[in-house]
Amino acid sequence: MTLEQKIADRTASVCIIGLGYVGLPLAVASAEAGFSVVGVDLDKGKVDMVNKGVCYVEDPYVKEHLSTLVSAGKIRATAKHSEALPSADVVIVCVPTPLDARENPDLSYLRTTARIIAQHLTDYKLIIVESTSFPGTTEELIRPILERSGKKAGEDFALVYSPERIDYGNSQFGMTKIPKVVGGLNTESTKLGAAFYSAILLARVVSVSGPSVAEATKMLENVFRYVNIALVNELAELHEELGVDFIEAIDAAATKPFGFMAHYPGPGVGGHCIPKDPFYLVYKAKKAGFNLRLVQASKAVNKEMPAHLVERLSKSLREKKKTPRKSKVVLWGLAYKDEVKDTRRSPSLDLLKLFKKTGFKVQVYDPYVPKISVGGSSYESASSMLDSLDGADALVIATNHKIFAKPEMSELKARMNTDPILFDTRNLRARKEAEDAGFTYLATGRP
Repeated sequence: MTLEQKIADRTASVCIIGLGYVGLPLAVASAEAGFSVVGVDLDKGKVDMVNKGVCYVEDPYVKEHLSTLVSAGKIRATAKHSEALPSADVVIVCVPTPLDARENPDLSYLRTTARIIAQHLTDYKLIIVESTSFPGTTEELIRPILERSGKKAGEDFALVYSPERIDYGNSQFGMTKIPKVVGGLNTESTKLGAAFYSAILLARVVSVSGPSVAEATKMLENVFRYVNIALVNELAELHEELGVDFIEAIDAAATKPFGFMAHYPGPGVGGHCIPKDPFYLVYKAKKAGFNLRLVQASKAVNKEMPAHLVERLSKSLREKKKTPRKSKVVLWGLAYKDEVKDTRRSPSLDLLKLFKKTGFKVQVYDPYVPKISVGGSSYESASSMLDSLDGADALVIATNHKIFAKPEMSELKARMNTDPILFDTRNLRARKEAEDAGFTYLATGRP
């Protein structure tokens, strides 16, 4: 039976390497579609949790289906590649691709995984890489390593790149609802990759001419976000000085039905992908003798936002004759985005470092993050949102958790010192309600 037939009748066995926020939803989607799935992860804690049907990622789709699929024997996990790869028909690589200490791409996980796969290229397999990297990675790095096995890509195994498109914690766009881009080494590889994703997804599958185009697609998506966030961050600072409500301007511009996509300013850029992925392309560009000036300029703007926020807050405190070093500041939100516990590259981490440097007395609160360590200091989340405010001079909202929009402003002010400041970096609260309650109101992009 051909691999194409196995995929069509769901008898193909699937091995997913890396059971993180991409790999685990992918395992669930594959098993839900009828495939038998074995996940591999070197973290034995994750392996144990999967085998117990316990979901450790903030994904409603996984939480709904994982336990049932594990109980039915459709998903199991192991820490040993040798227990999954030999019998696998489809192998999907979802390992990390971080930046190193110099902020250059660290492809060590990809290299190691490719070497391990190469040891198990017996029967014809479909190898899919989902880990984010720059154009050329699949053909120039992965392919040669796999071919050291003596097998030839496109003949003895199919090779595909299909970039992950997870929006972590987004219940509206789960794994099966997001369109997938597939670029294979040859026509047969692309055909098999498209067939597999068509079998597990409700969304459309878009085939492109090769792996490098698929890799370039992922780079474009995240560079687009990064540069546009920098644009609105810089314009926010300008309009604060001009005395113009830039958030209102963005909302007005968003009524244009073409040629504009709304992005909003904030305290910085966080998460696993957006702050990192553009610099994979910067690295590749430098190797090609090309300088991505716009991305580098965007980095300067985005990284400066926490410092801008702290300086603006300090200035407001001084105007009230309050010494920043003697002021208590409460930071609401440690996660990088709303309704998740993920703190990877969160702007709040930079804010805490700057708060410490400025000398603020700091209290934090995040309903999803009980404690965090930053720059050698540990911070414990207050027992409740209101309790965090006792004796505070300023409240900084750094994450747009829905709960932060709920309490009455009068309740907040009652817990704080006289003449308090509300600095809403996410524009969750309205100026009028804050000022009516007696706050000095600051917000990103607003005077």
